[in-house]
Amino acid sequence: MAEQITAASIARLIASEVHAGAHSPGEMLPAERDLCERFGVGRNVIREALTILQGMGLTVQEKGRRPRVVTPTLQNVMESTREAAQFFFSGSEGLAHLEQARLFLETSLVRYAVVHATNAQIAKMLEASRVCDANLDNIEGFREGDVQFHRAIAEVPGNPIFAALHDTFVEKLMRNRPALPDFRERNKISNDEHRTILQAILDKDAERAVEVLTKHLTRNYGTYFRLVLDQRAEATAQLNSSIQEEETHE
Repeated sequence: MAEQITAASIARLIASEVHAGAHSPGEMLPAERDLCERFGVGRNVIREALTILQGMGLTVQEKGRRPRVVTPTLQNVMESTREAAQFFFSGSEGLAHLEQARLFLETSLVRYAVVHATNAQIAKMLEASRVCDANLDNIEGFREGDVQFHRAIAEVPGNPIFAALHDTFVEKLMRNRPALPDFRERNKISNDEHRTILQAILDKDAERAVEVLTKHLTRNYGTYFRLVLDQRAEATAQLNSSIQEEETHE
């Protein structure tokens, strides 16, 4: 029995052709009618396959024009992954998994940075800490420096996968956290820890760097996790109060 031709299988085949160079960056894919004839399927299947290719970061489509091939890059792939994963990481359990993964990744990266960070990379961390220090009262400005600091650590190995993981998941996590009333005090504590981590890197003290970074990440996550729990408890209390009121009126 012949294998059924699906939108996913068509997308995989065209994707392999793009990676093999059969379709050059900037080149438009064949018209839907031609693709229908090639694969022996209807337009709906082809359109679904084209949507998959766009989600894979291999094509872009302007209104009224055929999809155009773009250069396959890790950034394109991770961007599509971020969109697909946003619902998984929207709940408390998903965020907990993400925070745990971040802890494992960043402690390994900072241990590597202690041995291998160049003067230029250390200077980027220092500049990011200065941005944080200048924006203790500005939550968006502080977050920009915070993101820069942690990305600088992710860049040290020179492996684009680590930087892409940071951009795809960690940066989104950091920027989307709610601002707390005492954010200035929290920002100061956080940036003091940035400086301590940086000093440990300069001192070639891997254990100290990992210790402070672990405290830094777990404290921040604990703060926001407790906030979620408090919000849920408050919502439950309000619901119970409403139910009791209704029962009283009955």
